[in-house]
Amino acid sequence: MDSNNLYQTNHWIYKIPILKKLWPIMPQWLHQIVKFGIVGGINTSVDLGIYWLLTRFILVDPAFAVIAKAISYTAGVINSYFWNKNFTFRSKDNSWAAFILFFSINLVAVGINSGIMWLGLHIFHQGELISLLMATGVTLIWNFTTSKFIVFKK
Repeated sequence: MDSNNLYQTNHWIYKIPILKKLWPIMPQWLHQIVKFGIVGGINTSVDLGIYWLLTRFILVDPAFAVIAKAISYTAGVINSYFWNKNFTFRSKDNSWAAFILFFSINLVAVGINSGIMWLGLHIFHQGELISLLMATGVTLIWNFTTSKFIVFKK
């Protein structure tokens, strides 16, 4: 169902009380931010779930934790591409170029995230939680804007 049919009372958005009231009056870009957040939660679950399965059943030696994390993060990015392409931005671009661009932008995001975390801890002398929140916030903005305006632009 596309955004033009949001006034139908059977739309999944109407099952969430706060969104039931706000969704019809929200602009399209705000719909995309909400959907992007939902997809982010799914991606995190994929990442953590695969990491847990790998480290508990396949790569059980702690020496393989980083490899398991690389695999699980990659699975989360692939999941993110398909959900954001089809659900958040409703892109019709099925090219490998779009996927490679999305994947590359997410690799840059890892660097941004790590860099902001380092700055928070070592330059701004913030605690771990504040640094983590700063890094996550900046990366979230980076990922949303690059997805909306570069990868899945219409």
